[in-house]
Amino acid sequence: MSTPEHWEPGEGKEAYDRRSGQAVRVISVHACGVFVRHLRDGREGITALEELAPPKHTAEER
Repeated sequence: MSTPEHWEPGEGKEAYDRRSGQAVRVISVHACGVFVRHLRDGREGITALEELAPPKHTAEER
């Protein structure tokens, strides 16, 4: 169970990448980093687990 204080992204889940400021979908989580796909342009990348936050949904995004 995840709490707001201890949120962890899972594979296939949406998250917010603090570095890029974009919504992403988690592809896989590894010791070396988290592989993500940006929802806006489909670009794939890698980020650190601590750079991800729970998704921010606004009316404009949905």
